[in-house]
Amino acid sequence: MDKPFLYNQDFYGWTQQQAKALEQRLVIELDWQHLQEEIQALGRYEYRELVSRLSVLLGHLLKWEYQPEQHSRNWFLTIREQCRAIHRHLRQNPSLKSPIEEALLDGFEAGVDLALRESNLPLRIFPEHCPYSFDDAIADNFLCDTRQDWER
Repeated sequence: MDKPFLYNQDFYGWTQQQAKALEQRLVIELDWQHLQEEIQALGRYEYRELVSRLSVLLGHLLKWEYQPEQHSRNWFLTIREQCRAIHRHLRQNPSLKSPIEEALLDGFEAGVDLALRESNLPLRIFPEHCPYSFDDAIADNFLCDTRQDWER
């Protein structure tokens, strides 16, 4: 079956065929164009995962900072979970540290939207630009000390 046709008609079958061709070093059987596109897509997926985690973290840090009377165990655990997941993701993908400032900015926009959606606060309350450095945002003891157990 034609490689581009298989790619468009049976993606799973295409992946299995390409994996087998790679394993057996059958260069002539490789669908170079689609392989290149899929490898780039994998990299974009890892970046989006980082931005997604940052947006949840930043949204909860904003809620934590701007709604101190609403602090909850759920917020605390979400902040803790996201910090740990970001650390783990960067350990597994160390080259993601290069675009970290861009990821922080992308995550902040979505984080503000999350904070707006989950609070009764107006947009004008939140800063226009991310007030946290990346290192501060993922620190265990920044706004919310996640090294300790939750106590209210």
